[in-house]
Amino acid sequence: MTLFNQAPTIGEIRAALAAGDATPAQYVSDAYEAARHSQATLHAFCYLPDTPPDTFVDATAPLAGVPVAVKDVIDTADMPTEFNSAAYKGRRPERDAWVVARLRAAGATVIGKTVTTEFAWRHPGPTVNPWNGAFTPGGSSSGSAAAVAAGIVPLALGTQTQGSVIRPAAYCGIVGFKPTYGTIARTGVLPLAWSLDHVGLFARRVADVAYVLKLVAGVDVADPHASHVAAVAHSAGKRRIGVLSKQAGGAIEPAQQAALDVLAAQLARDGAEIVAVDLPEEVFATPAYALQLMAVEAAITHGELVERTPELVSPAMRGLVDEGRKLPATTYARIKAAQMPMAQRFHAWLTQTMTLDALLVAPATGEPPRGLDYTGDASFCAPWTFLGVPAVTVPMRFGPSGLPLGAQLVGAAQNGAGLLALAEWVEARTGWEDAVTQRRA
Repeated sequence: MTLFNQAPTIGEIRAALAAGDATPAQYVSDAYEAARHSQATLHAFCYLPDTPPDTFVDATAPLAGVPVAVKDVIDTADMPTEFNSAAYKGRRPERDAWVVARLRAAGATVIGKTVTTEFAWRHPGPTVNPWNGAFTPGGSSSGSAAAVAAGIVPLALGTQTQGSVIRPAAYCGIVGFKPTYGTIARTGVLPLAWSLDHVGLFARRVADVAYVLKLVAGVDVADPHASHVAAVAHSAGKRRIGVLSKQAGGAIEPAQQAALDVLAAQLARDGAEIVAVDLPEEVFATPAYALQLMAVEAAITHGELVERTPELVSPAMRGLVDEGRKLPATTYARIKAAQMPMAQRFHAWLTQTMTLDALLVAPATGEPPRGLDYTGDASFCAPWTFLGVPAVTVPMRFGPSGLPLGAQLVGAAQNGAGLLALAEWVEARTGWEDAVTQRRA
C-alpha cells in the first residue's frame, strides 16, 4: 500500500510552531485530509466530521497543532462513540473521556474516531494493515495503530485489556506504550475488564510518547481503579536488560526470535548488559488467568446487553459472556486474590533479585496473520497486562512476508518514564529507519 505520508512527529510540530513556520490549523487540516483520502483503502476511521475540526488554540500550548485519533471505545463529546456495536449505533456521549479532555486542554485536536473490534474484543472491523492490506493490523486498537503507521496522525489513543496496544503497534511498525495499570484514568472509557483495562498511546517515536505521557498521566476520582502495584524502590543498573530462554506467551516464529537476537547483540555492543534469565514459573500462568478475569468481568459489564438484544452482539462477545458466566465464583476470586501478590513478587524478582532495568521480549509470535478475521495472539502481552507493569514496543525490521517485527520492553511498575528513556535508547539501535528507507527505495 502507498499510504505513508510521513506526517511530522510531535517534536517536529512543536519546533515548526515555535519557529513560526506553520500554524496549528495547517497540521490539523493536513491530517484530516489524509484521513479522508485513506478511508477507501485503509479504513482506519469509523467517524470523521464533515469538515476539519476547528483549531482555536494557543500555538504555544504543549500539544498545539497535534492531530489525534481516538479509539472508538473512548468517549468524545463532539463525535459518536459506538464501540463498533450495532447496539450503540448513534450513541453520543455527554462529555469527553478524562484522557481526551486532558489532550484537548493541552491543545491537541481530535480529528476522528478509529475502528475498534466490537467492545474491544475479538470481532474485528474493516481496518487493514498499512504495509499490506491482505493482513490484519492487529486489535483491538486496529484503527489507531493503522492511522499512526500510515502517517495520518502523530498520536492516537488505544486501550489494552490483553494485548490491544502492544500487538497492533508491533504489527504496524510503530511505537505502542501501555503504562502501569491506573497511570491514565479510564473515566469515559468503555470497560471490558476493570482489573485489566489500560489506556495506551501510539506514536512513531518513543520521545513523542514520553512527552505526551507527562500531560495525560493522572488520577481521576471518578475512576476507582488506581494502580494495584506499589513500586518498591530499587537502584537501577546501567541498561541491564534481561532476555528470555522461554517466552511467556509460548513459541515464537524463527524470524521473530532472530530479530530479537540481533537486537540484543547490537545493544550489548553499544554498552547494555544483556542477561539471560528465566521467568518465575508462575508468570507462565498469567495469560490464562487474564482470560478468565476478563471473561467474568465482561459478563458483568456486557451480560445484560447480550440477554436483551443478542442479535445485536457478535458471536465472539456472546461466547465470552457465556464463558464468564460458567466460571465458578471461587475460580475468579482465587485469581483476583492472587493478582496483586503476583505483581509484587514479579516486581521484586525484576528489580531486586535480577536487578534488571527491563526485559526484552516478543510482542507477538511474529508478523501479523493474513486476513482480517483474526487479529493475532495476545498471549505475549497478557502477562504484563495482568501484572499491571509498563510495556512498550518499538519496530525492528521486516519479516519474511515483508511485514514489521517489533521488540517489546517490559519494565518495573510505576517507572514508565524510566522504561521509555531506555526504549528511546533502544529505538536508535534497531535499524528500523534504514529498513524503511530500503523498503521504499
